[in-house]
Amino acid sequence: GQTPAESDFQVLEIARKLEMYGIRFHTASDREGARINLAVSHMGVLVFQGTTKINTFNWSRVRKLSFKRKRFLIKLHP
Repeated sequence: GQTPAESDFQVLEIARKLEMYGIRFHTASDREGARINLAVSHMGVLVFQGTTKINTFNWSRVRKLSFKRKRFLIKLHP
């Protein structure tokens, strides 16, 4: 058997290795009007089509995030 603390630790160890753990989708549309999902993670802004990751904007590449009305813009370093 395990102590409750050991069980908690093992659950957290497994969860941290799961790519989608802690990801919360936000529905959006791209420039062409295609439906996408955005998520924010420790790596950056993730872009999904359904549950398939199609792009990642790493924080090191992000120059500016802005929101104007219903438009969310990500400006990247050159």
